[in-house]
Amino acid sequence: MSRVNRYLPHEAQVIIVVCLGVFLFFNSLGSINVTIPTIQREFHSSLAQTQWITIIGVVMLSTFSLCFGKASGYLGRKRLFIIGVTVYALGAGLAATSQSFWVLLFFRGVMTFGLSVAAPMGPAILAVTFPAHRRGQVLGYYASALAVGQATGPTTGGLILSAWGWHAVFLTNLVLGSVVALLVFLVLRGKEEKIAETFDFQGAAFLIAGYPALLVALSLGNSQGWTSAEVLTLFAVGIIGLTCFILTELKVPNPILRLSYFRNYAFTVAIVSLIATSMVWQPINFFAPLYISNVLGLGAVGLGLMISALPASTFFASPLSGRLTDRRELGRYLVAVGLLFALAGAFTYSRLGAHPSHFFVVLALALVGWGYGLFTPANQKLAFSAVPIEQYGIIAGMLASLGTAVGTIGTTIAVAIAEDNLQGRRVLDPVGFAHSQQTAITLLLPAIFIGLLVAISGIRRASEAPPAFATAASDAE
Repeated sequence: MSRVNRYLPHEAQVIIVVCLGVFLFFNSLGSINVTIPTIQREFHSSLAQTQWITIIGVVMLSTFSLCFGKASGYLGRKRLFIIGVTVYALGAGLAATSQSFWVLLFFRGVMTFGLSVAAPMGPAILAVTFPAHRRGQVLGYYASALAVGQATGPTTGGLILSAWGWHAVFLTNLVLGSVVALLVFLVLRGKEEKIAETFDFQGAAFLIAGYPALLVALSLGNSQGWTSAEVLTLFAVGIIGLTCFILTELKVPNPILRLSYFRNYAFTVAIVSLIATSMVWQPINFFAPLYISNVLGLGAVGLGLMISALPASTFFASPLSGRLTDRRELGRYLVAVGLLFALAGAFTYSRLGAHPSHFFVVLALALVGWGYGLFTPANQKLAFSAVPIEQYGIIAGMLASLGTAVGTIGTTIAVAIAEDNLQGRRVLDPVGFAHSQQTAITLLLPAIFIGLLVAISGIRRASEAPPAFATAASDAE
């Protein structure tokens, strides 16, 4: 490591290990998703039980990211990133030894808990390490690493699964995670400035009670029935818990979620734009593999190549967005341009029927991916610029939590609309699936259009001066 230190600047090392971390997380998410049918067959678990392998990740990431984002100020961003990656790798190794479904699910929970600890730390570490005039570029690298992880996860998982079985997929994540954890420890260890403040345990308790209940209710609604006693109870717990959480955040001196941030118009634009993008981006990610397989009839290789148009476009667009965002006058414009591309891609995708040209399928996915790649670094930098530097962990936690939760809500809405339009027809029916997908995505388009309008209004309101905390944050660095 000393030789690496001699020839590679510390800032470059930070970029590499943080990007390796996000690559690990999203590569493993894709690889593990491929194992789900095999796991279901081996343990004879029901569909309702099996979907918890995915649900538990959404719940953990959406809930605990906010809490650890808040705690990062005084526990240390680097320390939490190291702990999160280590716990993730350990959970993967333990999951590989599972002899029952419920043991596997428990260790899957350990993995995703580690993810929820580390995920918000990555962009926060980059934002703190690099000055404002370079922040967009490094956030672009981060988004590219995420896209590469998404693109390669299903393929690597499928190859390992076919050769050695699902246990080997988890073992691979243990090995990769251990290597990344070691590199992260070697690069990020050392002292860092911390903030002495109290933690909002009451708010955290209400958040942990309400947020998961709401997300689980949304996830189970389609399978269990929206009026079932179980789902209605979860909705009630979720609404009561989140209401108490918001009331608590309004009165405690150091809340987990500072609602006062929304007084800053730049921050509001960033959050609303994120909500709009996630509401449509996640459903397209969910429907596209099913559409390509069931309607176009492509096999695994063709499916992998065609679906890669989305993350590949994100991979190329993100660094470009990052570099352009560092020119202060372009950041807000790129948020709007990214949303415009995403809207064009989502609209094109919503027009795909039962007999589409393969070119238009690739074009739709590429436009969505390009828009997401342009949008993400610019929007992250916009959010960070609106708050003081010591609050970057909280903002990173909010971005991770809201993006995951809203994506889940958007997918739930889209699936409910699609199932209603199928009217008893099977998902494998090409015409029925294509029509139901068209309806679902079309009805979600207004969300991203509203986000675009908000982003445009942000451009109009922007003045020559930087956001309230941008200059102070730059000086502090």
